[in-house]
Amino acid sequence: MQRKNVAKIPTLRVIGGIYKGRNLQMAPLEITRSSKAILKESLFNTLSADIVGANFVEFFAGSGSIGIEALSRGAKFALFFEQNKKSFAVLESNLVNICKNPSSYKLVFGDTFKEYFVALKTLETPSIAYIDPPFEMRENMQDIYVKCFKMIENLDSNIFNLVVLEHHSTLIIPDKIGSFAYIKTKKFGKSSLSYFG
Repeated sequence: MQRKNVAKIPTLRVIGGIYKGRNLQMAPLEITRSSKAILKESLFNTLSADIVGANFVEFFAGSGSIGIEALSRGAKFALFFEQNKKSFAVLESNLVNICKNPSSYKLVFGDTFKEYFVALKTLETPSIAYIDPPFEMRENMQDIYVKCFKMIENLDSNIFNLVVLEHHSTLIIPDKIGSFAYIKTKKFGKSSLSYFG
């Protein structure tokens, strides 16, 4: 008897906190791509105790792996933005299956650049922003970072004490974006994380 080829749904794991070891379904690979495990580990090592009790906003969430990791490690609330229907469905499924408290997160479907301003009005301090524009947008849209910088400029520094931008390592990072001063960059091959506070 011949086995049928069944397409395996790609997954990744929560790497720390109360949900450690839980599998997350990934959004379809052609739509998005997950942040590397080493990059994610570095991010949360840097955030360390700052994540506990904070609000965490994952712009361009995809499967939500970064925001779910934040909840796992003690964030009190996470806000997710996603505009792709398939990715949004995966994100919603991951949250329902893993996060036991539905009041600890909110999902916003739509264009992040159009939706963020209103959605962020209810956030309190301290909040952390994680901005990782989708891979295909980064490859094909040179102005994506201009839009991201503009969005960072519009973030309220009284609410956000830290902004993290995941980007191509070749991107030139300014010393300041709006009220947020550049802190440092950590490089992971083609991708880097830059911190502003």
